[in-house]
Amino acid sequence: MKNTILGLIGFMAIPSLIHAQATVSGTWNRRHDGSVKLYRIEHGRLEEIAASKPGVDGKFGFLFFPEKEGFYVIGSGPALTPVDKYSFYFKTKDNLEVAVNDSSYTLTGKNTRENLELEKWHNMVQPLEAKAVYFSKNRSTYVDFFPLLESTIAKINATKFASSKNARFDAEFSRFREMDLLMIACEMLNTPRTAHPQVADYPNYYRSIDGKYFLSDARFMNYAFGVRTMTGMMNTLGRLGVPGYKYSPDLAQRIVPVNNDTLRGEFVVMQAQAAKTYIGLTDIEKNFGKYLMTEDQKIRFNNARIKLAQTATRVGQPALDFTAEDLNGKKVSLSDFKGKVVLVDVWATWCGPCKAEIPHLKKLEKEMHGKDVVFLSVSVDVEKDHQKWKDFVVNEGLTGVQVWANGWSDVTKLYDIKGIPRFMVFDKAGNIVSTDAPRPSNPELKLVLEDQLKK
Repeated sequence: MKNTILGLIGFMAIPSLIHAQATVSGTWNRRHDGSVKLYRIEHGRLEEIAASKPGVDGKFGFLFFPEKEGFYVIGSGPALTPVDKYSFYFKTKDNLEVAVNDSSYTLTGKNTRENLELEKWHNMVQPLEAKAVYFSKNRSTYVDFFPLLESTIAKINATKFASSKNARFDAEFSRFREMDLLMIACEMLNTPRTAHPQVADYPNYYRSIDGKYFLSDARFMNYAFGVRTMTGMMNTLGRLGVPGYKYSPDLAQRIVPVNNDTLRGEFVVMQAQAAKTYIGLTDIEKNFGKYLMTEDQKIRFNNARIKLAQTATRVGQPALDFTAEDLNGKKVSLSDFKGKVVLVDVWATWCGPCKAEIPHLKKLEKEMHGKDVVFLSVSVDVEKDHQKWKDFVVNEGLTGVQVWANGWSDVTKLYDIKGIPRFMVFDKAGNIVSTDAPRPSNPELKLVLEDQLKK
C-alpha cells in the first residue's frame, strides 16, 4: 500500500518476524491533523509508534510487530484527548480492516474475533461518547446525557459478550469495558458545558462508582486514557461529596484514597508538572519522592525539573514597578515595600476563582503575621465597579494592602497577565521571585515566602 508506514522498522529487517506482523488497512473519511497514528498504551497514556498520511482517497495503513499482545489505539489529533481515537486489540499475525466515518468506525473485510467484540461494544456506547467526548461538536449537557447513560447501562447489563476463544482478551476486555464507560461518564462532567447538574441530579451510575476498587491496583495504567480517567473519577466523587475525594492542592490530602503506590507516583508527577517554583518541586520530592515507582515516572519528574529551570528566565531581575490607589485614594507603588518580601494578588470582585482564594489568603496572612511579608492585593475592577470594590473590601474584612488599578492597567501589561487570579512574589531587594506563583490554597506558596524570609 502506497501510504503504509512500517511501524517498528527495526523488526522488519528480521525475516523470521515478517510473518508475525500485524496488518492494518483502512480509510479515514474524517478531518485529521495530517496523519493517522498508531499508539501503544504506556503508563496510562498514549505513545505514538507509527504514523500514516492518508491519501486523497483517505486510505492509510500500518505493518507492525506488536511488542506485546493487547490493546492499541488508532487515531488522529493530540494524544492527550480521546477525541478521534479508537481502541483495537492486536496479537502477532492479526489483520484489521477499518473504515472511519464522520462519527464512528466500521470494521470491513476480515477481522479478528477480538476486534469484532470491540466493535460491538463501541457501537453500544458510541451515542454516549458522541455527547461526552465530542462536546464541542454536539453541545450536550447532563439534561440529555443522563437519561441516555441510564438506558445504555440497561442495554449493557442485558448484553452477553461472546467468548473470543482468547482467555486473555476476554479477561482484559471485561476490565476495558469498565474503564471505557467510566471515562465516557466522567468526560461529561469534567469538560465545558452550558448547564451543570446538582448532586440530586446524578443518576445511580455515578453513585455506584467504587473509588477504592479502581484505586486499589494499577488498572488505570493499562487503559489508553487512564491518568485522565483517574483524575476525572476522583473529581466526580468529590462533587458527590464522597469523603476523601474533594479536590485539594495539598498532595498529602489528594492521595489519601489512593491505595496503590504506582498510582500515587502518578499524582506526584502531576504535582511536579504543576509546580511553580524549584523550592516547591524540591519539597514534593522530599515528601513524596518515595512513590516514584517506575522509571517512566522518575524520568517525567526530572523533565518537570528541567522545564522549571528553563522557564524561570526573569527570576532575580528587578521588578517592574507599578502604582495604584488605596481605599483613601493614596498612591501606592510596589517599590514602596523594598526591604520586605511582597506577595502581590491580582484579582477582581467579579472573579469567582479569585474570591475562592480569599479564605486561604486570610489564613496565610495570619500564619505570616509579624514577619517581613507584605500582602498587596491589586484589584483590576473597572471604574464603574470602584465603589463595589471598596464595599467588598470592607464587608469581607480584607486586610493587607488593598489597592485599585482601574481595570487591566499597568500591572497586567507589565507582567503579561491575561487571566486572574495571579499571584507574584518579590524579594526584599525588589527583585522577581515568581511572576506566576502558586495560589494561597497551595502549600507551595508558603514555602516560597518562608524561603525568601531566610535570605
